[in-house]
Amino acid sequence: FRKKYDTLRRLATIRTISDIRQIPNADSIVVAVVDGWECVVSKKDKFNVGDKIVYIEIDSVVPERPEFEFLRSRKFRVRTIKLRGQISQGLVLPTSILPKGQYDIGDDVTEKLGIKKYDPEGELENKLLKDKIVKTKNPIVKYLLRFKWFRKLYIKPKKNGFPSWIVKTDEERIQNKVSMFENEKKLGTKFMVTEKIDGQSVTYFLEKVGRKYKFGVCSRNVNLTNDYGSSSSYWTIAKKYDIENVLKKLIGDADRIVLQGENIGTQIQGNKYKVNDFDFFAFNLIYPNRKVDTVEMGSLLNPFGIKTVPVLETEFQLKDTIADMVEYAKGNSTLLDRKREGCVFRNYERNISFKVINPEFLLDEKD
Repeated sequence: FRKKYDTLRRLATIRTISDIRQIPNADSIVVAVVDGWECVVSKKDKFNVGDKIVYIEIDSVVPERPEFEFLRSRKFRVRTIKLRGQISQGLVLPTSILPKGQYDIGDDVTEKLGIKKYDPEGELENKLLKDKIVKTKNPIVKYLLRFKWFRKLYIKPKKNGFPSWIVKTDEERIQNKVSMFENEKKLGTKFMVTEKIDGQSVTYFLEKVGRKYKFGVCSRNVNLTNDYGSSSSYWTIAKKYDIENVLKKLIGDADRIVLQGENIGTQIQGNKYKVNDFDFFAFNLIYPNRKVDTVEMGSLLNPFGIKTVPVLETEFQLKDTIADMVEYAKGNSTLLDRKREGCVFRNYERNISFKVINPEFLLDEKD
């Protein structure tokens, strides 16, 4: 179950420009290629191939500082945009934007620049935690909740709240895995491709404790098993599909089993799929010794009425370039006649996975 997991996303890093390309019919802007990312920059900035720069990823929220004033109309959020027909994803800035010091390629400068992640799902998690304090009947706690310092301590989830033996659900974008892409392309590695669904990540787990079972429900970062979140979409889905008993039937001789997936529906990411109430699509079924592939997972879960994310291909070979991979990710969702969010690629034998987001989906996204 357990592998190294970076809980703090590297939103701003030191990188180099690998290519500069002209944009047809554009006199003042060009494309700077940074790893797998394409970013529109001004010719006035005079960036060159090989320059050491600061790259800020999409879905970053930058601080309200003069150098970021041009993002005020976008609420200081770095988004996917299109300029003169060219998709631009991220910001390329000179290293002079940083405090004085020595910086090497690959350094994470997210905290130095005061950058936060745009995270509506995290905001929902915080709401669940805050709802916990409203329900308290303890008079001492109610009194102390008047003070900001206490509220901050009281609603903060425990560091070990999310089970340490479960890997959180957050696939890396292919643009940040250029070396892996080139290596697996040379090897001819084949991948299973599934549609990426834009919803709310949820983890259900069951573990044997003596002769009994412990069932758990988690959002992306928070364990909701015990005293809060019981009326949330996470628990609604658990009850709707009787997931605890499903896992008891599937656990067999294993000590633990994990089911992870995506919730969609009312008040989740704008309910893009027009679902009444809530629905659930599984993308991981994990035993201690293996992760079940999506096709087999469907054969195990479908008899209980649980759907899996749609499978698009089972023996996909990587395209020639990352740009080609992004082009492949475009297209419509199998759930509804609208642009899909993207694709997730997995090779179960080599334990490799990544996602490719459809930029056209991001361009249509509303705040």
